Amino acid sequence: MKKKKRAGRRLSFSQQRAMCGFLFCLPFVAGFLLLFLAPMIQSIRYAFSTIQLGQTGMTLSFVGLKNFRTALFADPEYVRTIAESVGSMVLQVPVILVFSLFISLLLNQKFRGRTLARAIFFLPVIVVSGIILEILSTDYLSTAIMSGEETIGAFRGMESHDILVAMGIPQQLIDLMIPVVYDIFNLVWSSGVQILMFLAGLQTIPSSLYECAKLEGATGWEMFWKITFPLISPMLLMNVVYSVVDFFTTSANPVIRMINQQTGNMRFEYAAGLSWMYLLVVLVLLGIVYKLMSKHIVYLGE
Repeated sequence: MKKKKRAGRRLSFSQQRAMCGFLFCLPFVAGFLLLFLAPMIQSIRYAFSTIQLGQTGMTLSFVGLKNFRTALFADPEYVRTIAESVGSMVLQVPVILVFSLFISLLLNQKFRGRTLARAIFFLPVIVVSGIILEILSTDYLSTAIMSGEETIGAFRGMESHDILVAMGIPQQLIDLMIPVVYDIFNLVWSSGVQILMFLAGLQTIPSSLYECAKLEGATGWEMFWKITFPLISPMLLMNVVYSVVDFFTTSANPVIRMINQQTGNMRFEYAAGLSWMYLLVVLVLLGIVYKLMSKHIVYLGE
């Protein structure tokens, strides 16, 4: 009798999904190990050392927590700059999320030119050059004329303030709205990824849920809060984490500028200490955000 060939063990569906996730992350993991691990270890050494430049190169001398103590207790700018950065993040990230959700709801509707509209809002993600962003968001003509003066954004002016005053809006509310209006270009520019992720989450919601809600007499507002918003909560959490990280790592962030300034002054060890403390602050904030939001996340099928 011929022996039957033993069939190979087939992976379950969950194992196949896990394998796909591993293969998707593999290039990033390989890139981190090959390109970023060694510099990261070197920056940790810098943070706990002092660097002396000589004819033979750099000499590291271990100084323990000196760089960290200098940043926290001797440098008057570092703690204040981090506090201002966190305050700006608390104000800007909710605006970005609300704007991204609103635009994604519009782009999820069926209308002529929807593909073009989606491409337009996702264009900033493709054109990510800081030089291009600076050119688009700054009036270089006025900079050239008023040499040495502070640059004036091309999208800024007193017209917005005058329009709001003419509408009869209270001055206190205008003071809150004007910074957002002036920063509308950066708001749109910073929302491309969030819009895409919200749009992907909206398209995973079964249409049968909305049909059943309509049969029960639910209004559009009720369907949003009872169906749409709970089921895109995983994407909301992802967008919050992404927006926080993106805000803290952009080149316009004052802490990043401060670290770059220290690097330009050849104070590599102090810049490394600032960077690692900054990373710790960002991780703590992300942990708080995840802890607060994870209890309210609703997954489809649960």
